[in-house]
Amino acid sequence: MSRLAASLVGIDWEVLFVDDDSPDGTAARVEEVGRRMPQVRCLKRIGRRGLASACVEGFASTAAPFIAVMDADLQHDEALLPRMLEILRSGDVELVVASRYAEGGGVGEHSLARRIISRAGNSAARALLGVGLSDPMSGFFMLKRDVLARSSLGHISGQGFKILLDLVSSTQPPPKLRELPFTFRPRHAGESKFNSAIAMEFLRALLRQRRRS
Repeated sequence: MSRLAASLVGIDWEVLFVDDDSPDGTAARVEEVGRRMPQVRCLKRIGRRGLASACVEGFASTAAPFIAVMDADLQHDEALLPRMLEILRSGDVELVVASRYAEGGGVGEHSLARRIISRAGNSAARALLGVGLSDPMSGFFMLKRDVLARSSLGHISGQGFKILLDLVSSTQPPPKLRELPFTFRPRHAGESKFNSAIAMEFLRALLRQRRRS
């Protein structure tokens, strides 16, 4: 939390941790911090799982005009948040995506297998849906709240890791976006849930989205 607070000095902010009833004490720790810092909140979900649905419920749980999505395992660079907000406030850009594959970005300590799967998934997303993103599977982005009113949230599956792709492909007219490079940092705790089975589900979801478009 100290890293986040240090990066957002001078900015009115809140952070919402969406916890899928994890057994590691995350919710209790967040609630403890929240008693000292009222801008820190926890949304604890029972019987529901998945990054996409967690994001959708998080969107509905805040009235903030700008919303950022990022992981809580410290792999995403919180120092990029003020720059993302500055871009959204200063121009026509509606969505800023932190990209591992934009010039200057990187994947850090990803294994070779994950690098191959990730690049293949990104290539398939661009080819099937025509999304103009170098990293459509990124889990680190910030958007203007107004974008949500134009998105077809009913088309979002609520499963898997493709919330950004769903958001971009289901918003009409498409959001004006910009990418910023970033490099994955080493994971602070826990293990990645990304594997070949998830990659295959991602491909199936792409095909379903392609049929709807």
